[in-house]
Parts: sequence; C-alpha cells; structure tokens
Amino acid sequence: MSMRGSGEAAGRSDEESSGLRVEIEGRGRIAEISASARRVPWLLNALQILWVAGPATFIAMQGGYWLGFGEFAPARNVIYFVFFTLFLGVIGLGSKLASVMVTERREREAAQKLRRTIDLLPDLLFAIRDTDLAAEPVERRRRFAAGVLLQELDIGPETLALAVRELSGDTGLAQVAQQIEVYRRLGLHSRVRDLVDASAEARLAALERVHAEAPELADALRERLQGNAPSQDAGIPRREGFLQRLLAAAGQDDPVDLPVSDVQELIVLAFELLSGREIRYLHFTWKGRWGVARALDAVETARARYRLAQARVDGRLRSLGLSLVGLPGSRIQRADIGGDPMALAHKVLDALERLVAHRPPRGTRAARRLGRILAGVRRLREEHNQWLEASRALDAAMEHWETLQRQIYPARPRWWRRRLSARRLHIQEDVIVLTDEAKLAFARGVCNLVDDLELQVDERGLYFAGQRLDRDEIRRLGLHLLTLLQDSLDLADLAIQRAIQASPAAWLGGLQADLSAEARAGLGAAVVKEVRQDLGRMAERLAAQLATLYHLPLDAALRQQLVDRYGANPERLEMLASRVGEDGAPQPIRRVQSPKREEVMRDPRWSLLLKLGDRYVG
Repeated sequence: MSMRGSGEAAGRSDEESSGLRVEIEGRGRIAEISASARRVPWLLNALQILWVAGPATFIAMQGGYWLGFGEFAPARNVIYFVFFTLFLGVIGLGSKLASVMVTERREREAAQKLRRTIDLLPDLLFAIRDTDLAAEPVERRRRFAAGVLLQELDIGPETLALAVRELSGDTGLAQVAQQIEVYRRLGLHSRVRDLVDASAEARLAALERVHAEAPELADALRERLQGNAPSQDAGIPRREGFLQRLLAAAGQDDPVDLPVSDVQELIVLAFELLSGREIRYLHFTWKGRWGVARALDAVETARARYRLAQARVDGRLRSLGLSLVGLPGSRIQRADIGGDPMALAHKVLDALERLVAHRPPRGTRAARRLGRILAGVRRLREEHNQWLEASRALDAAMEHWETLQRQIYPARPRWWRRRLSARRLHIQEDVIVLTDEAKLAFARGVCNLVDDLELQVDERGLYFAGQRLDRDEIRRLGLHLLTLLQDSLDLADLAIQRAIQASPAAWLGGLQADLSAEARAGLGAAVVKEVRQDLGRMAERLAAQLATLYHLPLDAALRQQLVDRYGANPERLEMLASRVGEDGAPQPIRRVQSPKREEVMRDPRWSLLLKLGDRYVG
C-alpha cells in the first residue's frame, strides 16, 4: 500500500515538475518575443555616451589641437572641455534614462498582450467549436463530437470505443476498436492485424454508413479501425481550401457562406505562427527578360483572383443547399453540402424548380422563405458573372504568356530549349514565419479587437456584450482575425496558400487543460517543432505546375536539384518532364476546368427561376 502511494506521489511529482518546466519555457518564450519592443540595451547606450562624451572627446580635442598648432591644448581649454563633456554626459544619461523607462513600460505592455493572446486563442478555438456544434441537430452533434475524439492523440481505449460507437452505432465494432487500441499501445501489431482482418466486413459497412452521413469523418474512422493513430509529427490535415474561402468571404458584404470550421482553422494557424511555427515552401522565379517575369506574375495574380471568384460561387451554392435541407421535396441531404459543387448545383436547381412550382401565396411564411432563397440565387448569378470576368482575365494572361513562350522557345531541338530554361528558371525556398515584431503587432490587434467587442470566453461559451455569439458573429470575428494576420502575411499569394494548405496543422488538444498562459506558450512552442513537413511532395506539385500549366521544360539539373535537396520522387519528375512539349501549346486553366461548370451555370432554368421569383423578392 505504501509502495503504491509512493508511486502515485512520484507520478504526481514528475507531472508537476514537467508542467513547471513547460511553464518556465513558455515564460522565457514570452519574454524573448516581447523584448523586441526594446531595441538596444540601455546599459550599452549609457556606456557609449560616457565614452564619447569623456575620453573620446578629450583625446580628439588634444589630437586636433596638436595637429593644428603643434602643441597640446592649454589648461583653460582642457577645463572647458571637461565641463562640456560632463554636462553632455549628464544630459545624455538623463535622456537615456527616460528612454529606458518608456521602453521598459512598452515591453511590459507587449508581454502582457502577448500572454493574453496566447491564453485567449485556444479558449476561443474551443468555444467556437462548441458553439458551432451546439447549432447542429442532436444526431449530427453526436457524430461530430465523436469525430473530435477520433482526432485526439491521447485518448484511451475506452474513449476510442465510445467514439466508434457514437459514430457507427455498432457496439461490436466499438469493442473491436477498443481491443485494437490496447494492442497497438503495447506494440503487438500482429494481433492488431488479426483484429483488423476479422472485423473487415463490419468495418466496411460502418464506413459506408458514415461516408453517407458525414463523409468528412470517414477517413479518421478508417484509420482508427485499421490500428493507425494520429501523431504529433504527422500533424492534422487542414481543411481543403479554407484560406480561399476566408479570402472570398472577406470580399462579401455578408459572409454567410463561410463555414465556421474555416474560422477554427484560421485560429489554429494564428496560434501556430504565434508559437514560432515555420512553414517552408518552394516557389519559382524567372531570371531574364523583364517582360517574361511580369507575364508570369500576371498569370499568378489572375489565377489567385480566379480561384477566389470560384470559391465565392461554390460557397454560395453550399449556402443555397443548406437553406434547402429539410424542406419538403428538396431531396437535399446535409451530406450533399460537402460534396462536388457542380453535383450540388444540379440538386439545388432541381429542388428550386420543385419549390417554385408550388407558387405559395404572397405574404405567407412559405413565400417569405422562398423570397430569401431566390435572393440567394440572384447573388449566385452575380458572383458567377464575376467568376466569368476573372476567368476571361486568366485566359488573357495565359494567352499573353503563351505568346511570349513561343518567342522565347522557337522551333529548335528540345535539348536547346532545356538549356535555355535552365539559365532562367530558378526554384527558391522560402519560409512563412512571423517576426517578433509581427507577433507583438498581431497580439496587440487581437487584444484591441477583444476589448472593442467586449468579448468574453469562459466555460459557458463565447459572449459578446453579455450575449452569446451566434455563427454569423463568429464568421465576422474570423474575418477580423484574417485582416490582422494579413498585415504580416500576404495570404493572397498562391505560393503561400499552397504552402499552408500542404503543411499539416499542429495538434492543440493538450491546450484544453486549465493551463496558464506561460504553460500554453511552452506547449505551443513544443508541438509546432514536432510537426514534420514533406517538401518532396511540395516540390512535385511545383514541378507539375511548371510542366502542365506553364509548359516550362524540366531539365535534368533542375530535376536533380528537386530530388537531392527536397526529396522529390525522380520517377514522377521524369514523367512530368517527358510530357512537356508533346501536347502542343499549353491550355489555360479555364479552358480545361470550365465546361462542366459552365454547363450547369448556363442552364436556362436559372433565368426562368429568377423571372418567376421576382414576385417573391423585395
């Protein structure tokens, strides 16, 4: 009994000492960042003033007098310069003392705001997640709560069984998942394989049900049922396209189309960068003719605008789909919202056609609801027209690039074109990171935003001026945070978007505990260092972009650089290089991607719906 008690005491002691080390590390991290508010140590400046005003001035005076008059300065000149340097030194030290007082106060304020922001962001993240979950129906809430458990790193076998049972509804499969987790933790992988093979039929049936009801959770369930658990070094995949949707929503008056989960992704990214996350990425530059470099920049800019316009259209379609879920005759399920946007567009069009066919009398509740939906259709048409304009601009930029490309690469042997490209195309590595000054500026902006909005976060949830925040207010809060982050990062840059999207997010589940800001800073700095980033895949994606979009030749030296320095797959690079120049002139993106989208958006039923719905809008 005493041995057991001493063991528990030792365990508590180890845990407390570990927590103390984390808190000390976090306190040092906050002090290190906030110290950037003080540019130069005041003691060093004081010594410099004393040196310049004292010995340096005296030596300079005597040396100059001797060189000018051939003798040392008389005593009265020496007395004059002694008192001159004395008064100058006193004035300088007084000025420096006042400066030190100001900078130390600035440093204390910076440390306080940084500490407050580090403490606030995790609470904000979890409160927003719970608010978003609370707005869902009970059944969907149960599934997504189970999905949150599946993504946790440190859940036990019983918790995993609970998540599987809640998500699949299969008690037997939940027991198998519990056994798999027990054996996985003990390293008995052969036994794990036995259980995985024995439960194959039940697993496939459960995955089929989950994929139909909540497709975004199917992959996490599959990995757990196959004995694979998430890890800190692998990180957590980010939601596809969340930055594009945030930027697209920032250009709208009413960001109703923005998923609240995208705001959560933004908060995770902000906390990572505030904790010292460095995201390496690759981009290409053109060394040579200025007109060619400008044409490439124009294509990248046009692509960014095109993708933002497309994200707005897709977001509007999802918003329309959500407004139709549950309506009689709509036949749209929540699982359809996260699927292919064009497939959703067909379903939305069919549902609207059936809804308008009922012709509800004006002034009724059904008529008002139909009017709101058709107002969304009108906004969809406007955003589709903006997408067409962005698409035409992309076509023009691509055509200009193709014209320059034909001038740069005349009809010569392929080996000559590759030699020419090797001299002008350069792959560069860069890093996405916030400087200490940028971190302090972001923390200052967050604190000012929270104070201005009178935002409160506690165990009850998220409150604004005493009222609980709803989804629309959370979306607007997310756009405010996006603006603060954009002051330090050019998030509209496609290279930065691709890098953030490709880099897995750090696991922040350990920050849910009742920790101090210093402990959270220490844990944050530790977890962001654990995340592994695969530059090899990023290099392959960049090579695919160069080969398929710009039709730039990938010479052997460039491919070898991507293999040796970044670990890219040489076979894939060779395949991409062999395709360049074999299909004729490159095709702009819109010419490749638009037919299916154009077909559904130019359906004459959209115009007919708007004409029939004019009586309900207004």
